Amino acid sequence: MSSVSVRDSAHLCLHIIREHFGPVVERVAHALLRYGRLTVPELVRRINSPAGGRQHAWSSRKSSLVPKDKSDPNAIPVRLIQQALVVLIQHHCVQHSRPSNSSHCADEEFFEVDMDEILCRLRFGDYMSLAQEWGGDDAQSVIRLLLYHGQMRAGDVVDTLKRDPNMSGAPSDASDKELEQRAAALRELLARMLLDSLVRPSTPVQHVSLQDRTLALESMLQQAQKGVPTAKSLREIKAKVAAMIDEEDRREWEGAQDGMDDLRLGLKRKVSTLSGTEKRSKRHAHSDVSAARTDVEIDLDVWLRVHYDYFHIQIRNEVIANAVSNKYNAATGEVMRLMLQADHAGLARCEKDERSRPISLTTLSHRIPPGTKIQRGLDRRSVVGDESRSPTSVELLAEYVAILSRHDNISSSVHNFRFLAPFGSATMVSAGGSARVATSFTIEYVNILKQLQLQMVRNMVVDRFGAIAGRIFSILVEKGKLEEKHISKMGLISMGETRDVCSRLFASSILSLQEVPKGSERNPQRTFFLWFVDLNKCKAWLLDHLYKTLGQLSRRRLYEQARKSSLLRKAERTDVREASEALLTDWERNELASFQSLLEAITVAEARALREVFILQHFST
Repeated sequence: MSSVSVRDSAHLCLHIIREHFGPVVERVAHALLRYGRLTVPELVRRINSPAGGRQHAWSSRKSSLVPKDKSDPNAIPVRLIQQALVVLIQHHCVQHSRPSNSSHCADEEFFEVDMDEILCRLRFGDYMSLAQEWGGDDAQSVIRLLLYHGQMRAGDVVDTLKRDPNMSGAPSDASDKELEQRAAALRELLARMLLDSLVRPSTPVQHVSLQDRTLALESMLQQAQKGVPTAKSLREIKAKVAAMIDEEDRREWEGAQDGMDDLRLGLKRKVSTLSGTEKRSKRHAHSDVSAARTDVEIDLDVWLRVHYDYFHIQIRNEVIANAVSNKYNAATGEVMRLMLQADHAGLARCEKDERSRPISLTTLSHRIPPGTKIQRGLDRRSVVGDESRSPTSVELLAEYVAILSRHDNISSSVHNFRFLAPFGSATMVSAGGSARVATSFTIEYVNILKQLQLQMVRNMVVDRFGAIAGRIFSILVEKGKLEEKHISKMGLISMGETRDVCSRLFASSILSLQEVPKGSERNPQRTFFLWFVDLNKCKAWLLDHLYKTLGQLSRRRLYEQARKSSLLRKAERTDVREASEALLTDWERNELASFQSLLEAITVAEARALREVFILQHFST
């Protein structure tokens, strides 16, 4: 998580916990967020201590889990606190570990909150919508069940969904044969979802915080070295530890077990009854990818959870495609969407994707859907073709690559603003005829998302402080550190207005001030005062306000639901649903309609804020 105000993000996390799990679990999460990582005895003492600061009297270490003051009505039993921790661990909201590098606490188990996992719960609706686009209602039902339970065995998922009447193809009065067919279809669906990374195996190492893993490996490597470690050796150790953790995470996915190479954890080979000749003919009949999908099946004993990063990558791709459409046109955005789909999502977190894998124009031309006319996004006068033929799809794609890579810009700053970058030395002539474009390219994710973040901050500055503030912000972002007189000249703004706007932006933590004294006496009259923009600080400022907005929107929804609670209870009755016209008055129907429109407005505002939070939270550098 980026360096935002922990207070506002913690308040939002507590609100999410209360909505999803109730007030008792919220009190447990509040203690962990306020005091950091704690053991169970410390957690019990923090939760059951009086609000005024007076501590309970404790008898002895053996009975320290039971406070003597049993008349406190707000005290939570130890068993209930342990159950709340189990719930939070089940849903990956709390991580637990036993530090192995310190002997005095080796037998104690520590618990700490994972705020990123809690904030991801705001996007559960997006996850289910994307799952439905991928595999229909069945895939959506699987994701919904895993999100509801946190993690489940694959066998339990199959047993639950094969009899679910709300799921397509699962009648409640089905015969044993139909249930077996339904279970086989669900097992095949889970195997495909695991291969495409919609779900991932849940392993014990995922419940250990990354900081604990890093500290344990660093301690092991430092003990293996002799002498006092130098700064260079410490940097090498940190780099080696990061590579070791990445390798452990990769092995968790690939997970070659029982002598089976290149088989992802949670999958196993199908037991085939075919002869050797039939196996060879079937293997030659299918490609490698299709064979990998048909020759494996899900391991029913593996624990599964939703892979958030897969859905984050899909959300990121949609954000980039929409940004390209807004900047150029719809056809260019559709071409960009095809490029993003050609870059198959890896197993790493989407924040680590600085650029895509190399994409070939020839391969990309085969992914164009039939009937799609990509030439509509180009100016007819810029497309050069012979009288005997029109430009091919590869040449048209090369023209799009020339536009998105800013091929006509020869300045050194183009590397920070282009959407695509050439890869390799092979070139070809684009449909424009004047540019030779590389036949392979990569998508520059970092450049695109930095521009989106910068535009979001600038829009917020313009909305809150006016167009002149946005002009000053853009000048400082482009030029760096400047004095007031230089800002006034470049922005064509008076000195008084420049000083006033810069002061207001400085008070809001958007601009920063650098003092450069001319002498050692640090006389203010002999000091340069330079204004500049700290982009990380600005993004933290915007993310802080977005967290506040999400919390206020959620509280507004709960407030409106409490106001209309009696009317909502009446409207949810079965008889009222069947005959709403007869059992509801005109006033009640009007109140329900206005309530629904208000909820829709709150939902739309939350969706917009969540999309901006996603861009700032997952791609801040």
